[in-house]
Amino acid sequence: MSPTKSTQITLPNGETVPVVSAEFAKETSETVRLRTSAAKAGANAVADALAKGIPVTIIRDGVLIQINPDRTETVIGSLS
Repeated sequence: MSPTKSTQITLPNGETVPVVSAEFAKETSETVRLRTSAAKAGANAVADALAKGIPVTIIRDGVLIQINPDRTETVIGSLS
């Protein structure tokens, strides 16, 4: 089933929520503000984790990469 043709989905808790295709959705100023805030929060979380000596795992170009506190990177695997 194509996700763009679905008008709603049912969550595991039974709640039904509408689905809006990102292709047709117009970004409001609130959406832009939320995306910007989320990006800043993510960057801050990564920086805080590395400063505390905690490695961070990311996905870059379909590859799982662990970034160590000393900023070295270790390839963990591929998503494909």
